Amino acid sequence: MRSTASIASFLIALALAACDSPATANPDSVAPPLDAPVLDSPSARDSWSPGDARDAAQEAPTPEDLSVPPKDIVSSPDAGSYRSSLAVCWTDATCQRVMAIAHGGAWDLGQKPYDSDAAIAAAYAIGVDGVKIDVRVTKDDVPVIAHSSPIEIYESIDCFNKKIEEMTAAQVVKCHRFPSTTETFQRLDDVLSYLRGKMVTQLCVKRPEDYGRTIAEIQALKAEDFAFIELGSTSDLQNIIPTLPGSSAVWYLVNVETNVAEVDTIVGTIKNPRAFMVEFDPSVAVASITSTKLHPANVRSFTYDSSLTASVQQIVAYFNGGYDVVSAQTAANAVQARIQVNQARGISPP
Repeated sequence: MRSTASIASFLIALALAACDSPATANPDSVAPPLDAPVLDSPSARDSWSPGDARDAAQEAPTPEDLSVPPKDIVSSPDAGSYRSSLAVCWTDATCQRVMAIAHGGAWDLGQKPYDSDAAIAAAYAIGVDGVKIDVRVTKDDVPVIAHSSPIEIYESIDCFNKKIEEMTAAQVVKCHRFPSTTETFQRLDDVLSYLRGKMVTQLCVKRPEDYGRTIAEIQALKAEDFAFIELGSTSDLQNIIPTLPGSSAVWYLVNVETNVAEVDTIVGTIKNPRAFMVEFDPSVAVASITSTKLHPANVRSFTYDSSLTASVQQIVAYFNGGYDVVSAQTAANAVQARIQVNQARGISPP
């Protein structure tokens, strides 16, 4: 078996990847103490355990319990805001607010692994507007939060090399997320139940054949207002999505990478009103595209910076360069950049 140091090096090697590979740990993505001056942070949190999201609310946790997400959001201070509703700014291209998304949550190499409950809770605590998580479907047709299939050793030692699509949901949720001894893989319904009223959720569906099941889950949970699906290509939007039941009720982010010519296809040919955001590689100069093509079509622009070292200044540059939404590994820096840009634009709260 590889050493822990070797496994950690594999994670670091994945830092430059986007939706197709997990992020690596970085110190900037760790949630600050509860007494840190973080704007937009929640005023109250409840306790929660995996698989228990639909139970009655419990008392707010102490700081050391923050890594465990709350389970009831009726009293969430963010319910109905831009942090929890796609109807508030996200799907309105006239909105001048910029937003930040935590890629895989605010995770680390300890007890808050990528995609874990603890990482998602930490992202909420530091004030990000949304979280990106990965979705696969088990052999018994249950969407779960899982990045790779077969599962990589740096994701789970006890379930290494097992394929999600060949496992039942009951088997998947027993897999521990490396290197945590307590965090396990989660069902999508439990995670969305937690996120309701807290954060907008980007679902990176790893296989196009799972789009339909994910759409059905979003609708079954009535999560259309805060959960959107990332599509891997313009072709998926044009050829797969229209064939799926319920697809017209769900929102989509379409990834074109550096293929800027596809913007004309999206806004001029396909014209799906639910394709509300287009993702570009951060190297793309998007200001003119955003102002002359996307915003007039009521579509917003998005980029993902996979760097472990993306600074506040770099993320500010993305926003000022025409990006409406930035997803980053350095989640805390992304929050500060969002605050800085929104303050400059006179948007309150920033």
